[in-house]
Amino acid sequence: MKKLAIIVLFSLLCGSYLYSQQYDDLQARSLSNDKLKQFPGPEGGKNYFFLQSIDDKTQIVIGDFTGVDKKIILITLNPDYNTIRSVVEYNPVRKEMRLRKTSDSKFFTTDIEKLKRDIITGAIYKGNNAGKMKSYDDLESIFKINDISKITIETFGFNVKLAEVDETSKLSGAFSFGNATNGYYLQFKTLYYRENPRVEVAPPLRYSVYSRDTHDPVIKEYVEKLFKIRKPTADYVR
Repeated sequence: MKKLAIIVLFSLLCGSYLYSQQYDDLQARSLSNDKLKQFPGPEGGKNYFFLQSIDDKTQIVIGDFTGVDKKIILITLNPDYNTIRSVVEYNPVRKEMRLRKTSDSKFFTTDIEKLKRDIITGAIYKGNNAGKMKSYDDLESIFKINDISKITIETFGFNVKLAEVDETSKLSGAFSFGNATNGYYLQFKTLYYRENPRVEVAPPLRYSVYSRDTHDPVIKEYVEKLFKIRKPTADYVR
């Protein structure tokens, strides 16, 4: 029985890892309408919001499961990064996809700049039945105090780790940002958050922001804001 329990536990752990890895891979590649079918549905009960900008193509995914009509929304922006080119809704319950001009989701807005900022700062996660995603304030606070145990300098930017205060070896989130040869990158990853001191929760999507090789002005603004604190140079850590 003990051996069987170990095998079952190992299988569950592997399944959880592969589940997370599947969505990580999905989020790190340019999105398409068909890929909406691969995003997590309403089973976890939490809404989610995801900002992606790869090779200057900015898109936003909203998982809105608050009403009877469950939907995953993909907003694709024009090359100006600020106006909407297309809106696609996928109903994961009925397996239906619709091309829309707008959406009746309460989270949908044509104020794209505000929507992007709310995802980066984490404002949109508060009071909207969403996970407690690691956001800009978490990153900035670690970066400001120059905690070298959590910060790794790179040629074009930084990697920053977020851990529990009393469990410093246990990673709860990770950030990456910089300005590389082909454009800016900004990435926020949440491995888990706490509902209360005893309960850890893994979010449906681990990335809330994933961008690389982009000149999206909002992404650029937040990276440059961090660079005002410290730039990625060889003299960074002494």
